[in-house]
Amino acid sequence: MQNDAYELPDWINEFALGDDLFARAYDAVPDHRRALLKTGIARLWEWYGPSRARARRKAVSWRAGFSSVEESAPADCAVVAFNGDLVSPARLLAAVVPAVTCGVDTVLPVRLGGDAWPEPVLAGLELAGLERVVQMEPHRLKTLLEETDRAGRTCVAIGLELGPGVFRSLRFPTRNIDFTCLKCDREAALWMDADDPFDLDALAFAHPDLSVSVHDGDGDFGVFLNAIRDIAYVPPSRVGQALTRARLVLGPGQEGCWVWPQLRPEAFLFHSTAWTIGA
Repeated sequence: MQNDAYELPDWINEFALGDDLFARAYDAVPDHRRALLKTGIARLWEWYGPSRARARRKAVSWRAGFSSVEESAPADCAVVAFNGDLVSPARLLAAVVPAVTCGVDTVLPVRLGGDAWPEPVLAGLELAGLERVVQMEPHRLKTLLEETDRAGRTCVAIGLELGPGVFRSLRFPTRNIDFTCLKCDREAALWMDADDPFDLDALAFAHPDLSVSVHDGDGDFGVFLNAIRDIAYVPPSRVGQALTRARLVLGPGQEGCWVWPQLRPEAFLFHSTAWTIGA
């Protein structure tokens, strides 16, 4: 485990976005929408951290007659790769912000191809303090990961809603890089209760690529439950039922938020363990 911060190779700068793009995107997103992004970022900081430990070491002498040592430290870097068809600032922030809160010093969002950047996506990254963002082809990203591996640096490489072929093309045998795949089928079911309604405009801003089926609160909730795939939007009184069907349930006021249930703080730590006899 190395203590010095990992510096990414200089050649990635030719793929980095300019400050002018961030400035224009920030100005193009109105204040009330930036507030949605800030709320989502704040929720993620509360949920994941922040981590106050740089590294941990735990030594135990066991009654069975052996000793153990466990060490863990944040990865030297985290790379979050996504395609040009990901236009949701909320889901992207939910992949990059946890790396920051968990103590990873170098966090790099990487867009694999695509045309014009969605302004809310860039505004969200800037609000999260992530202004070093690159756009490159998958083979260049693999080169970056291979160089990181050869340098003996640990890295968490997250494929965010990438197609299986793209994600497989990035992987290679390594002990320094952990590959994590985050998936979303981009379909959600929403129960619209008149007493506790959702802000559909805010939801469309945070997830413009999400297909949402809206169910009338006077309808059959059993039909609604059967319509759930992985994601449900329900009022607090319906959360217990929705959790039996959905991987992620969000209530009113959380329209601009997202969390990946499978992305735990431990995903950004590298662990090592030793067992010995005696001291």
